Amino acid sequence: MNETSPIPRFRPLDRLSLPGSRVNEDGIGLSGPFAWVIDGATGLSEEQLTSAGSDAAWLAGLVGDRLTGLAAEGSADSILNRLEPEVSAAFQGATAHVRTVDDHHAPSACLGLIEARSGRDGRIDIHGRFLGDVIALVPTEQGIVRWSDERAKPFERKTLAALGAREHAPGSIPEAARRQILENRARLNRPDGYWVVNPLRPWAGQALRFDAQVKSGDPIVLATDGFMRLVDVFEAYSDRTLHARLAAGRGADLLQELRDRERSDLMAGTYPRVKTHDDATFLVIAAEPYG
Repeated sequence: MNETSPIPRFRPLDRLSLPGSRVNEDGIGLSGPFAWVIDGATGLSEEQLTSAGSDAAWLAGLVGDRLTGLAAEGSADSILNRLEPEVSAAFQGATAHVRTVDDHHAPSACLGLIEARSGRDGRIDIHGRFLGDVIALVPTEQGIVRWSDERAKPFERKTLAALGAREHAPGSIPEAARRQILENRARLNRPDGYWVVNPLRPWAGQALRFDAQVKSGDPIVLATDGFMRLVDVFEAYSDRTLHARLAAGRGADLLQELRDRERSDLMAGTYPRVKTHDDATFLVIAAEPYG
């Protein structure tokens, strides 16, 4: 009788997701050896296409539901390959009442999907597939390592340059920044652009790949860029110190601190950003042998 290593599964340690405004367009989830984080973005149109709170919320919810359903279907790559046509078909069905849906109207979503597999010497192999600027903080022998797809960073810098140092009221986007965002979206899912989940433009096979070995039970963090403002915008923490706080169960305190910092700069003049308040989401998990 051949002995086989127990299949790892993710166990939730802490999780929280708060909307930046009326509708939360983020998503998190885990099922068996898979865990994920989603950050939706609504298309640049005044017309809503779906029946959810927003089109991005619809897409984030759909992706999360389908990942849950596909989690028993094999590897991360095979799941993403199956997810793409399912997202496209569901969007076609949800927007059948709309005469024409062009590229700028459709929602999109950043996605980080990680998978746990049995490794050597009792360790666990973690494999990541990332589209867009959602983030994983992974404890390795080299320290806390950040996984993220930074192919959109040049386009984000263009938006911030268009925004400049001008203040703007919460909920409003200066026209120059809006024009730049529209220009950026034209590079979505193009070889010279950036890659995200989108119901109109193919994306499967374009995720960035990451790999690491972790100790069983070590906390892994998944987060959206709205939460990571604590590091990337306000510079109140490093990846290492933020991970330590989250591993210690201080996630709710961190989210409160984030909102306090955003409110102290309501017009986004000191810390330039398009949205005064963004959806902020984190999931802290541990991979452990199961079965």
